[in-house]
Amino acid sequence: MKKFLILSPVLLLLVGFTAGHADEKLNNLLVQFKTSEEAAKSAVFNAVTGPSYFIPNVKILKNLSTEERVSLIQSLGDTIKKYTTSKEFIEKYNQYREDRKPKAPEPPKYSSQLEDEQSENLKKSIAEIEKNKINVNKEQREMFDSIINQLNQQLKEIDDRKNEKHTNELDIYIKQSYDMQMNEHRKNMAVWENTYPINNPNPMIKNWIKAFLEKSSEIDFDAKTTVTPEGIVKFADQEYERKDSQWKLYFRAGKETVTAARTYAQNWLDELQ
Repeated sequence: MKKFLILSPVLLLLVGFTAGHADEKLNNLLVQFKTSEEAAKSAVFNAVTGPSYFIPNVKILKNLSTEERVSLIQSLGDTIKKYTTSKEFIEKYNQYREDRKPKAPEPPKYSSQLEDEQSENLKKSIAEIEKNKINVNKEQREMFDSIINQLNQQLKEIDDRKNEKHTNELDIYIKQSYDMQMNEHRKNMAVWENTYPINNPNPMIKNWIKAFLEKSSEIDFDAKTTVTPEGIVKFADQEYERKDSQWKLYFRAGKETVTAARTYAQNWLDELQ
């Protein structure tokens, strides 16, 4: 199986980051991918927040030697690490953080407010019926009057309840329910604050790096492969064949490349601790 893909949590894309962001050797390679700097930055941000480790399977990567891959890991790693500390990245992170802020429960409507709303709706209905009553015949007018009387009776019942000086049991249940929702919201807010501290994407970046280190920790680079009659390369061991695409990409990248990526990732993680 050819080992040509470059895999690492920092070598997400060989795109974007034009002059001023990377060395000349890297820029010469980046130009060939014909991707904008903005697209590259978005891809890096999406990878960190995912987290994801998408690597484009581009033909040009086949021609890179192991030494070139390792060198690019360092170059792109430094470039992406620098970008994650930039004002632009922090602002995008803060917006991402805000979008995930738990929403507080809506303040409840207690019985007095519900009764006021019901009373207002009844008054509007009565006024509408009174207005329409003018344009109907006597028989229909009597029917309208009957409806108006019923609505007025409902209004009186509402006013009578509002004048009673006792605690409405419904309000007790409404408040208890709201208090429970607020307690849950406070817990969610604490988790959110801890997961996404303001102006500090480091916890998110650390989770991204840790996920890569865990996933790439047990790659059997000596695994045997076979070629089917149809020309498809498969692992001889069915356990490996059942591995997900990310594990297989690390295998294809090769031991030297993944080792270099893991070393860079671990050093970056240590800096963030």
